[in-house]
Amino acid sequence: MRKLNEIFLAWLFTPTLALPLQGGGNRLPLPLRERVGVRVLIVVFVFLLTACQTGGETAVPPTTAIFTPTPQIGVSFATRAVPTTAVIQTTPTPLPTPTATPTATPIVYQIVSGDTLLGIAIERGTTVEEIVTLNPGIVPENLQIGQPVVLPPPATVNPLLAPGTAVPIRVAITKIHAYQTPLGSLWLLGEVTNEGETAVENIQVEIGLLAADGRSVGSVTAWVAASIIQPGERGPFGVLVNEPPGDFSQQTVTVIGGQAVVELGNRTLDIAVQDAALETNGDGVSLSGVVVNGAATAVAQVELTATFYDAQGNVTGFQQQVVAEELGVGAERPFLLEAAPPGGATVSYTLHAEAQTINN
Repeated sequence: MRKLNEIFLAWLFTPTLALPLQGGGNRLPLPLRERVGVRVLIVVFVFLLTACQTGGETAVPPTTAIFTPTPQIGVSFATRAVPTTAVIQTTPTPLPTPTATPTATPIVYQIVSGDTLLGIAIERGTTVEEIVTLNPGIVPENLQIGQPVVLPPPATVNPLLAPGTAVPIRVAITKIHAYQTPLGSLWLLGEVTNEGETAVENIQVEIGLLAADGRSVGSVTAWVAASIIQPGERGPFGVLVNEPPGDFSQQTVTVIGGQAVVELGNRTLDIAVQDAALETNGDGVSLSGVVVNGAATAVAQVELTATFYDAQGNVTGFQQQVVAEELGVGAERPFLLEAAPPGGATVSYTLHAEAQTINN
């Protein structure tokens, strides 16, 4: 390779290069600078010619840029906390399959002069078919005065079920508190209280993150853990912000979703909790007791929601757990809930129990 370099340089700068005159004749030597320039052009031409011939073999495939999306600051939140922390419900509870409502007692009507089944049906808000179904063997064209006819009970309008009727819910945010973790993330914990006269379900809240000057720096949403909240009762909510904004200073909470409970369907709240006891061990808590099925049928998926509080009444965390897969009528089952509430020392608690009925 070194020998070839020396031959190339000698040829490039040799003083014998000359160009022929037009029409033949003697050759005129070129000055050194021009000779070098000509030979450089020859080298470049040869290089380009070679590149064109071999370009199909040495072409570099185009590079596709790959972009990794960056999550918006302040809206990253966990779907499930680690087992040692409060379990956060971040998906809505599915609405249950409605069960049949018991039929009211039918009434007995006595035929008077001029009655027809069609006239009775219109007056009573029913149909001829319904009357015939309740009175097998009746002949509509041969009604007798004084003949007893069983009629369906009058329809009772439920304002909660009436089409187009909006049932307002009265849910108030009673507590909200922020807890900084050693890793720099932020727990936002609180609870809502049902101040209305009707049970509510599937309550969702939006937590706004504000700077010291009141400027919004982000927001997160959370579902209340207890799917059904009776009048006067409370339900906890919480969310973990992995990367809180650096200028976060305070929070606001707004209820953005929820419905009045029209009917429980295949759900029941007739689950009693007995002999409940709370034990604390450093940052951890243990809650034990017994659940008893007080419903008229066997139940499945007996779920407890425990909310923990500090001495000031702030929510320190909550735990949601299925404590029995199935429980017969009047049967009981011991339970044990263990958690490490992220809000610190726990001194009190509340319990909410519900289950699904089993129709045999």
